[in-house]
Amino acid sequence: MIQSRAQKMATELVDRRAAINRELSRNGVRFGIYKNGQYHDQLFPYDPVPRIIESKEFDELELGLAQRVKALNAYLRDIYSDKRIIHDGIIPEEYVYTSAGYYPQVNGVTPPGGVFAH
Repeated sequence: MIQSRAQKMATELVDRRAAINRELSRNGVRFGIYKNGQYHDQLFPYDPVPRIIESKEFDELELGLAQRVKALNAYLRDIYSDKRIIHDGIIPEEYVYTSAGYYPQVNGVTPPGGVFAH
């Protein structure tokens, strides 16, 4: 059976996505969520088909993403300095100190511009 051009393109996109996801997994591009006290590690999802959204929706998304990066940097700045979030009992210390993403050698280090995560 002869495949149509659209079918070939669709197959190629699926194959590329699978290859990219394998590479992301191999390089540790993962994230985790805590649900019901359990940590769940997941591959960062990749889709080669861009999503087109309206400007208003993008503006709202941009505000939320900027807020998230600001919060993440505040968290990392605290974890690698005063550790108030642990001392105040907000996050149990075992969640931090047993995390594969925690690097004790970063304690007391402030990256350029105070930016831990871009």
